[in-house]
Amino acid sequence: MGAGHDGAARQLARRLEASGHDAEVRDFLDAGPLRIGTALKNGYEFELRHVPSAYDATYRFWHRVPWLCPVVAWLVCILTRRRVLRWVRQVDVVVSTYPLATLCLGRLRQLGRLRLPTVNFITDFGVHPLWVHRGIDLNLAVHDGPARMARERTGRPALACGPAVADHFDPGAPGRMPRAQARASLGLRPADRAVLVVAGSWGVGDIEDTIQAVADGGRYVPVVVCGRDDGLQRRVAGLAERAGWRAIVLGWTDRMPDLMAAADALVENAGGLTSFEAMRAALPVVSFNPIAGHGRDNTAAMAAAGVSYLAEHPADLATVLGRVTTPGPERDALITKAAAMFRADGAVLALDAPAFPFERRHGAALVITRALAITAAMGALAWTGLTTGVSAAAAAGAGVAHPQAGAGPVAYVGARLSASELSDPAIVSTVARMHASVVIDQATAEGDPAAVRALLAQGLNVADGGAGARYDASGNLERPAPWSRAQGDVAAGKVLQRIAAQPVTVFAPGRRITAFDLYDCRLAHMSVVVPAAVLEATDIDQALTDQSFKAQGIYYLNGLGSTPAGMASLLAQVGGALQHSGLQAAPLAELR
Repeated sequence: MGAGHDGAARQLARRLEASGHDAEVRDFLDAGPLRIGTALKNGYEFELRHVPSAYDATYRFWHRVPWLCPVVAWLVCILTRRRVLRWVRQVDVVVSTYPLATLCLGRLRQLGRLRLPTVNFITDFGVHPLWVHRGIDLNLAVHDGPARMARERTGRPALACGPAVADHFDPGAPGRMPRAQARASLGLRPADRAVLVVAGSWGVGDIEDTIQAVADGGRYVPVVVCGRDDGLQRRVAGLAERAGWRAIVLGWTDRMPDLMAAADALVENAGGLTSFEAMRAALPVVSFNPIAGHGRDNTAAMAAAGVSYLAEHPADLATVLGRVTTPGPERDALITKAAAMFRADGAVLALDAPAFPFERRHGAALVITRALAITAAMGALAWTGLTTGVSAAAAAGAGVAHPQAGAGPVAYVGARLSASELSDPAIVSTVARMHASVVIDQATAEGDPAAVRALLAQGLNVADGGAGARYDASGNLERPAPWSRAQGDVAAGKVLQRIAAQPVTVFAPGRRITAFDLYDCRLAHMSVVVPAAVLEATDIDQALTDQSFKAQGIYYLNGLGSTPAGMASLLAQVGGALQHSGLQAAPLAELR
């Protein structure tokens, strides 16, 4: 899943074959039934591209409950063990370069079903709890940091051998294209500072923002590798052409050694295989805009180890690039420290891995413990699905209201008003002219029912904004369970209906949606609206920064916590931005 795991596996196999051994690479995702591996891969890519917050939440979840990881190993093993055991029947040692494969092999070793040495080659700097297993005989890591983490978590031997990177990335490798020739092949001038920008084989991440941060000012020439994403390649090329930047934009390429020979620095976002290839090529590595989950962990750990830099903001990126593209002691020290990672051949260490004895455990206590652990894990997974999973699906459009077919150049807008904004005639008039919906919570509506009826008299559409903030007898904000919150928010719509004396058919809470919200709204015959963007009146500059309004997009203007003047300013600016984009606002009730 991703080129990093595949690349490490292929490189280890090449080294073993070069030393006279037979080596075979298998894709662990093929081990499961009913093409479950393909579904897992597609789901993972979808999360990374479209709902990275959901992937990050899932990734962090296992850090909070590492004691549930054995249950994942049990489930993975149940699904894949038959084929995996067939694969390893005639081998002397088996090596995993992928976390789920490690979990399966480790469990098989613990159960006594697998009696040959097993090695876990950790390709990441950040060691996720699912990357290691106590049944593995030897952990190999790219650096001392991840090796130490693997040793502490498993109690098993762990060695830092360095990344598994092809020899032709080495600057002194025979047949490697000289730097001057590599630069000339890209059309680079002698004085150009070329920055190689990559986003992995899938082209995931905020590449356009990264290109802008690199190219702005004209100091650097970005050489962009977009992986297998042809759409990204077209977008980046178009962006460079419109902005007038000098840029070299490429798709999938096997010329990475030549590109690295030509470049003065690498900018990446995941801390993956390309980072290690650059380190082997003596090219300084800078991380920027890291992707969710493992990308953030890897880039932070690499920077902490001193083998790369992590730039937090565009201004930081410009500063760091200025330091690493200028010949001198700082650039040399970074390259030297990164080169020191390549200290041993992981293939040789794998051949020497010991096979520790494991005895299969029996007993009623073990069976009960496992049953309880499995029950807890299934409950945790179900809860994650009902909350984080449904939230991610809703953000992608599942189970929520959509624009009508052929709606044309309109943007659906809901303005959530506070009590003071609701009673401000100027704000109400502005919302009416925009043809936006007014989103009102129960607490606000009950505080001024006459104002709600006045909205309706002007022909405005009213949407349910939920129950609103509630406080207990001690003045503390109540935080109800998700199912209670869903029931209360839908009940708020009924209160609005009584005040308005007409149906309220739209629920627009402006927060993450759970399965409980979808279920209760369906019973109440209400549509759930999930906006593409929430714009806060309390911070107008931030709300409108880089915000582009698209046809048939859904936008939520939140006036809670703001003043009438702040909300009026936000409404005015959004109205102008819509007009500039050639769009008209439409109420949320027109969604279906």
